Order: sequence, then C-alpha cells, then structure tokens
Amino acid sequence: MQFRYKTFHINCTPRAADGEYFARATVTPHAVKDDRPGKTHQSGDLAVFSSKDDAVAFAHTWAVQWCNSQER
Repeated sequence: MQFRYKTFHINCTPRAADGEYFARATVTPHAVKDDRPGKTHQSGDLAVFSSKDDAVAFAHTWAVQWCNSQER
C-alpha cells in the first residue's frame, strides 16, 4: 500500500513469511530538487501480524509519526 503524507511518499507493503505479515515502511521525501527524491528511510520489521491489513495499518501509523518527527 502506498500513501502520500505531507511532503512524503510512504510504502507500507508488508513482508510475508510463514503465514504472518511483518509491518514495515519505506518513507521517501517528494522530489524537491532536480526532480530527484530525497533520502529514503526504511523502518525494517516493526511488528508481526496474522493479518495483512493489520500490518499495513500499523506501518502506516508508524510512518506518519516518523514523518511528523522530521518536521522542523
């Protein structure tokens, strides 16, 4: 699942393994200079869920909080 939030692009596609879903997020700032995106931040595995939707929701919430923490 991909989302836009403020000045960020968020990809919350979970990693599937052994019937479980690992919540994870990749956050990239929108292109601001020379049409090149900024530095990508990857969360790594955040938590494990039996539901893909739950993993996506958890990763999305985490990513929004991370984006908010980057504001200055």
